[in-house]
Amino acid sequence: MTSAVEVTAQRLRDRGERVTPARLAVVEVLAGTEEHLSAEQIGERAEELRPGIHRATVYRALDALGEFGLVTHVHLGRAGTTYHLAGDLAPRHLHLRCSECGTVYDAPGDILEAARKKVQRELGFQLAPEQVALVGVCVECQG
Repeated sequence: MTSAVEVTAQRLRDRGERVTPARLAVVEVLAGTEEHLSAEQIGERAEELRPGIHRATVYRALDALGEFGLVTHVHLGRAGTTYHLAGDLAPRHLHLRCSECGTVYDAPGDILEAARKKVQRELGFQLAPEQVALVGVCVECQG
């Protein structure tokens, strides 16, 4: 099985983009966790994987990988912005954030498909719920 790092390296080469240690470290960090990591946390972990990589370089790598459609981010409200692999590098999913405790949950990417289609059909608007966290109250906080 081809790893996300190998796929990313090949896609960068195919695009004529540079395959840098920072870009590969970012993908390795994201591929190795299910956590919702901030840019700062990704920078810390990338530095641990590849000592000598500067945090600013990791931030530039995140931006570039985002532009290439290999990494995406989601705004979690007061919890900040987190990053994860995009497209076929990771399963499509949505984020749910509890307004009481702040916990972020992953939800299946197709859970809002009917609503997405209805909004497109009736309003001509394409939703991108993957870019934001849906806010509500979790089971534990409801109790």
